[in-house]
Amino acid sequence: MKKITVFIIVALLISSGCKDFLEQDLRSDLNYNNYFQSEKDLITFADGMFGGLITWTWTGGGLFFNNYWVVQDLASDNCFETGPSIDMHDLSQFTFDPYNSTLYYIWVGCYEVIQSANVLLAESENIKTYSRPEIKNHLQGEAYFLRGMLYFELVRLFGEVPLQLFPTKSIRETQMERNPVSEVYESIVSDLKKAEQLLAVNPFLKRVEGMPTSHTVSALLAKVYLTMAAAGGDASYYTSAKASLEKIIGHYSLEPEFADIFKISNANSGEILWAVNFSGTLGEGWTTNQFMVRLMPTTISPRGVRNGQGWERPLDYLYHSFSDEDHRKAATFITGFEDEVFNGPYIRKYWDQEAEGGRQNGESDADFIYMRYADVLLMYAEVLNEINNGPDDNAYRSINDVRNRAGLADLPDGLDYQLFKDALLQERQWEFVMEGHRWYDLVRMGKLVECVQRAKPTANVKSHHILFPVPQKERYLNPKLTQNEGYY
Repeated sequence: MKKITVFIIVALLISSGCKDFLEQDLRSDLNYNNYFQSEKDLITFADGMFGGLITWTWTGGGLFFNNYWVVQDLASDNCFETGPSIDMHDLSQFTFDPYNSTLYYIWVGCYEVIQSANVLLAESENIKTYSRPEIKNHLQGEAYFLRGMLYFELVRLFGEVPLQLFPTKSIRETQMERNPVSEVYESIVSDLKKAEQLLAVNPFLKRVEGMPTSHTVSALLAKVYLTMAAAGGDASYYTSAKASLEKIIGHYSLEPEFADIFKISNANSGEILWAVNFSGTLGEGWTTNQFMVRLMPTTISPRGVRNGQGWERPLDYLYHSFSDEDHRKAATFITGFEDEVFNGPYIRKYWDQEAEGGRQNGESDADFIYMRYADVLLMYAEVLNEINNGPDDNAYRSINDVRNRAGLADLPDGLDYQLFKDALLQERQWEFVMEGHRWYDLVRMGKLVECVQRAKPTANVKSHHILFPVPQKERYLNPKLTQNEGYY
């Protein structure tokens, strides 16, 4: 879905005037009662709902514009910050507090798209006639998927959060207490199960690229179950995760060459189960991604990325953990270009040099890959290790498929439960640099403090950093919100 034509938030900005927009609470009264007259209106709104994931606005940008994937690697043992943002430096050094604007924008970005999903679910029931019943099903499936996905992000990041399952039309309706984590997960599972069924048939000829599928939902549902079990929930969730993963295994295959996953020509194909689609050339407004600007160095060649800022850089600890035989090392990092040698490694993973090598302004069509088949295989290995209290042949096969694609030999036989789990965590680090996984993986496996202290001795990482603080600005707007332990 490379062309996004309607952005509700941008329309609000233009209609209200920039000065007024910046001064008002975005949750003021909205009136959309006259907008939804037909199936076509609903489809257009659904396109805009996905646009809310990417489109830059004065409220901090779409969720995946930069905040999401930057935070996960900064607040870990992967990367450090060199840019001008104090908030980003605080995330890198674990000195962040409830006033961190990046965390606030993530919170707001999630709830803005959740609000759109709630509107779509409500209004889809009011449309009298559909040309095909599958159209209503798919649109509702899209909304359930996004709502479940974003609440999964919120509950992992912040713990208890307000569970808003209806479209709010006034500020008063947003004044909600935080729901217990168990209730949030119950809602996530319910939404994703519905989406899994409703997305089984895609009736749209032109809304295929960038659309979630039933396999997308099954993979995400497996990750939900895995996270619930690891957090001390019922161990039977591992069995549920296994069942969800087995719906996918065999229907996809790994891209033969790791670097090819991120080529523009392979977008929405191959091992990619779902990606957040960006467009630097076709979109309206700021719909390009920030990969080149934030990650790549400023090169002196007209064939390089000339305005790369290199604000988020990989730790030497991470770079040197890769074997030189690992194909992912050359695909993930860049240490020089033409005759220029950089002062250490940068992350080049998202730079398709053949397709976008000469762009000077940092705009790019590269997508943010939210879920791919390598993640499915590594989750499957993790689940089997948990169920059997040690790896079986299928667990070894799954992780070795990922290792072999990277040019590495099989793991040694005979690993016990903990050694195999440690190997999985390491493999995930090598596989998913700057793909929005690392902080989540460290928290899920109980290794955040240990791994960050080893890689970043100066970081102020503490046990309470397994959750981020509830943004203080949200607490001003909603006095019913409490704060997470360890933050003031």
